[in-house]
Amino acid sequence: MMKLASISPAVKKFLVLAEKFRWLIAGATLCGLLKFNLPLVFPWVLKDIINQLLSPATAQPDKINQLIFFLILLYLFWMAITFLRTFLAGQVEQRIVFDLRQEFYSHLQSMSLSFYEKRQVGSIASRLFGDISIAQNLVGTAFTNTVMDISTLLVITIILFYMNVELALVSLVILPVYIYANKYFRGKVKYSSRRAQETMEKITGRTTEKLRGMPVVQSFTHEENETEEFFKEHTRYLRYRLKNVTKNAMATAAIGFLTSIAPVIVVWYGTGQVLQGQLSVGELTAFYAYLGMFYQPLNRLTELNIQVANSTAALDRIFEILSIIPEITDEPDALPIERIKGDICFESVYFAYDPDKPILNNINARIMPGQTIALVGESGSGKSTLAKLIPRFYDVSIGKVSLDDIDVRDIRLRDLRRNIALVSQDPILFSGTILENLLLGKPEASENEVRKAARQANAHVFIKTMINGYQTEIGEGGVKLSGGQRQRLALARAFLKDAPVLILDEATSALDSETEQLVQEALQRLVKGRTTIIIAHRFSTIQLAEKIFVFQRGEIVETGTRDELLNIQGGYYRKLFNAQYGQGFCQK
Repeated sequence: MMKLASISPAVKKFLVLAEKFRWLIAGATLCGLLKFNLPLVFPWVLKDIINQLLSPATAQPDKINQLIFFLILLYLFWMAITFLRTFLAGQVEQRIVFDLRQEFYSHLQSMSLSFYEKRQVGSIASRLFGDISIAQNLVGTAFTNTVMDISTLLVITIILFYMNVELALVSLVILPVYIYANKYFRGKVKYSSRRAQETMEKITGRTTEKLRGMPVVQSFTHEENETEEFFKEHTRYLRYRLKNVTKNAMATAAIGFLTSIAPVIVVWYGTGQVLQGQLSVGELTAFYAYLGMFYQPLNRLTELNIQVANSTAALDRIFEILSIIPEITDEPDALPIERIKGDICFESVYFAYDPDKPILNNINARIMPGQTIALVGESGSGKSTLAKLIPRFYDVSIGKVSLDDIDVRDIRLRDLRRNIALVSQDPILFSGTILENLLLGKPEASENEVRKAARQANAHVFIKTMINGYQTEIGEGGVKLSGGQRQRLALARAFLKDAPVLILDEATSALDSETEQLVQEALQRLVKGRTTIIIAHRFSTIQLAEKIFVFQRGEIVETGTRDELLNIQGGYYRKLFNAQYGQGFCQK
């Protein structure tokens, strides 16, 4: 692999990623060296032909024919080398981009929930697809063209000095200005490119959100406002892109002028040498041809310089994400477990998303295997946060959460989460078929297992009424299904997973009474034999709970059965209950 001193950390990491393809890169580079340097023979042959034509008396037609035949064979070989170089370079380009995108997506899978809560999904997708596509330009040029163009420049420089030192020095007079112009425009292009990419990331993130929430946008007749906001953001993106185009055009024009004026100077100076008899017409023609070849790779390096500026800006953003270390990872000595009993213990647990704003304060509680408990309290009191500590979506700030007397941080994440099923208020379904969504619970499940789980969740009947049954496409997020149908599919998925710990986060709060009854029946079957945590705002959803933990401002303030808590005069649970059902309800 080539070693470059002054490249960005992102490009260095990129080169490390490309190391595994060094033989393909080496092959493409070797073919490129031949492709770019073989044509250098032509001006030298042309010099001899012109000199012979200017002296007909001493011309040798047979020698001219041999030279032409030699050039034909040379260019046939050049054609084969060109094909091989393009093929190998394309292989490198596609394989490296594939690996980079795969590594990026794999890294996203390992990121903690806090990573996604701070970013828009669309903005992450923008980096995964948009930025990596831009970085692809670097792959297609930098690994081979740089080496080829530099080698060509060196070979031509040697030839020019060998032919005529004075003319060679004249031809290189503009080189310092050329180098300065390259450096200047590269910085400008990179800056405008990065700002454009950042703006597009925001547009993608915001647009993705709005398109997913189109029913809300239309229900509030907000279409015109959204179009106007998109126009403003899109205009900002256009402005940065136009700045980038302007800088590219300025760079191309300036460099084009410099590389065009140099041959004019050489012809002017060389003509004087021809008239003085110091240089033949053939030599001046060959020198001019070589000089044209000299500035071709220089121009390509200018274009490459601009591409590298754009690609480096994209790579910086890609490796900015890849350099983020997941907050939740396996400990080096994490324990593998098969199936837990479901004994959950919280010991002096403190937690805060922001160090200055604690969410949970000194939580001490124990849930016995197979027990069903409910977490009750106002919104923001810490109920859902406590539940998220069990599968390690977050780690405690202080204290310990244990399963079967093992700290959850000492259990392999994959094994820990395999033993926990989560059903939320707004179940997450993916575009695809009903069957594909159910199999998330157990990918290797048989058809009979899937149907059994659907029956247990009261979902089989409505699935069979659909035209394609289990093969019915449900659309993004299950948009083609009702809320109750989505919830029952989520329960079927939990049945199929058959985890010993079950977390129900407001699983029935958004349903009508008839559908809620079907879901409640399924829940009664689902909680049997499992340690179950029910998070609820509506007290009608906690009928299955054997014990209730009452939360207030991040603390458990009361614990007991429903009747015990209602009998506490002035108790917080009684206050919440009366606020929902009426002051005298619990006294009847």
